Amino acid sequence: MTTQTENFHSGFAVLSGLPNAGKSTLLNALAGGLLSAVTDKPQTTRQNILAIIEGDNFQVIFVDTPGFLRPRYKLQQTMAACVDRAVSEDADLVLLLVDAANPDLPAHQVLFEKISKVFCPVYLVLTKTDLVKDSAAVTVLEEEIKKSLPNISKVFTVCAPKSEGVEQLKSAVAQAMPVSPAYFPLGQWTDRWERFYAAEFIREQIFKLYKKEIPYSTQVEIEKFTEDLGDKNFIRAVIHVERESQKPIIIGKGGAAIAELRKKAQKRIAEFLGRQYRLELQVVVSPDWRNDSKLLEKFGYIERDK
Repeated sequence: MTTQTENFHSGFAVLSGLPNAGKSTLLNALAGGLLSAVTDKPQTTRQNILAIIEGDNFQVIFVDTPGFLRPRYKLQQTMAACVDRAVSEDADLVLLLVDAANPDLPAHQVLFEKISKVFCPVYLVLTKTDLVKDSAAVTVLEEEIKKSLPNISKVFTVCAPKSEGVEQLKSAVAQAMPVSPAYFPLGQWTDRWERFYAAEFIREQIFKLYKKEIPYSTQVEIEKFTEDLGDKNFIRAVIHVERESQKPIIIGKGGAAIAELRKKAQKRIAEFLGRQYRLELQVVVSPDWRNDSKLLEKFGYIERDK
């Protein structure tokens, strides 16, 4: 059992990078489970998610941030604010993730400027290195990034789906944490409620099952969440879309599409929470919700005024 001593280390390690850099995949590998929604589409993560990882003398709080982007509507403004706050205020260590197979360094410049100004250590993590055929190209990429970010103190290469390099990175991060008591009760693995993850995993399946703009135009709201009732465990979720034309796409012909969504999301929720739930889905039209401040506040993207 983990106990705290005078040499206990605890702190926050922020994962930052462009959309689809592999932040959520790495977070899940570090946490040893499917904690964060993962798809092959960028911008799956919309809010900061914490994964709390412990050892004999440490507690590391990994923060999975939304992919850094230039905001085009209010929802993306809140996503960008999540990144800014995490990097500038919350971090004891910043892990900058760059897709080694598709680095696109010009697109990183604004993010590089922000990270160049942080006061904590910065580790460069080159992801998806298994997709790079020429190993020398990884070395060249590392040197190019260091020209823009001379404050990088360590470099790691990882292939998170294969767990390559993950344990080395986790060990280095734990050693970099300051001497401090644990920030969260020992044994706690995230700061989010179970109903948050239920919504995330429904949205994850929407990203996997639907094409084009549909995943980005949807928001999942949990209306009812009952548990500890055995076979009567129940979740009712509302899927918000922006336009009337999107509603029949979510539902599908004869309800086939939403039935497949319900089946896959229900399975994912059960795997994560360790118990079965009966899932009910409803689709409603909430016009232009991504630019509606009241709805963004209701969905938790904007903090309520106190």
